[in-house]
Amino acid sequence: MKKQMEKQMKRLAALILVSVMVCTLAACGSTTVSDGRKTVSVNTVEELEQMVETDVENTIATLQNEYENLLAGIDTYDAYMEQVDEVEVFYAEICRENRDICIRMRQYSIAYAELVCEGEGTREEKYDAIDDLYDCIYDDACGEIYDGIYDDLLGDMHDALYDGILRDAYDTVPYGEWSDAMSEAYEMWSDCLSDVYEDWADALKDIYRFWSDICGALWDGDMDEAGEEIEKFREEVKMLTTGQTQSSSHSVV
Repeated sequence: MKKQMEKQMKRLAALILVSVMVCTLAACGSTTVSDGRKTVSVNTVEELEQMVETDVENTIATLQNEYENLLAGIDTYDAYMEQVDEVEVFYAEICRENRDICIRMRQYSIAYAELVCEGEGTREEKYDAIDDLYDCIYDDACGEIYDGIYDDLLGDMHDALYDGILRDAYDTVPYGEWSDAMSEAYEMWSDCLSDVYEDWADALKDIYRFWSDICGALWDGDMDEAGEEIEKFREEVKMLTTGQTQSSSHSVV
């Protein structure tokens, strides 16, 4: 009976030790990061993952709400022609917001790497922890951006405006006028679609490369190299932020 109790106590102690090690890896170290509205201090990867998820959800929801408000006032061909400038402005906003959030995904990747690298833990624990950067940002968040902006929002705009209201006016509007309106509408939509995809694909490529470089450094147990990769990527992202439109409601700090 005594030996059995001793075994149970040893098992309990081992479980507590493992829990402490996991919490230590996640909790040690901190970094500051912006969601485009405010800059906050983040202490754990769990906090950062929640911040990333909320940022993506809010950005997509805001654009979707603005689109619905815009579409509410465009129910006929004439209404579209009267508000075509507003449509063009909204396309520009989509491009800007998409580019901004793609830059923030890079910044979140840096913050994620800092939390893992600066936390306590073995080389193997840090290597395992950095793997979640791929899942959280590259796979989940960037996937949501593609689905929400490129696929859903711009797909809906194509269907509702170009392939809906404008195409339906074929029999009621002089052909020359109708053809010009269709061409201009498609060009605006196509240009926005291309810009959104290009910025998204560039972000995906950069984040994957950064994640791979950090994985390699942690696999080798070379924390100096990991730090150098973080600083190098930080400088690359700073160069991107200098080209951002300052009027964006999501300008990155």
